[in-house]
Amino acid sequence: MKVKDILKKSFDDLLELELTSYNIAVVLIAVIVLSTIFTPLLGIPVGLLGGAYYLKSYK
Repeated sequence: MKVKDILKKSFDDLLELELTSYNIAVVLIAVIVLSTIFTPLLGIPVGLLGGAYYLKSYK
């Protein structure tokens, strides 16, 4: 799989994500952790996509 395909799949997963407290907490933690590692400009989108990818693969 190409990186472009993985990002597109993760973005689609983010759009289809159910809003539960667990899902919101996981995405928020991913965004905060990645924003501290990277700059916030890069950490926020990567955290959103990474959190959505984790939650989709968790199901």
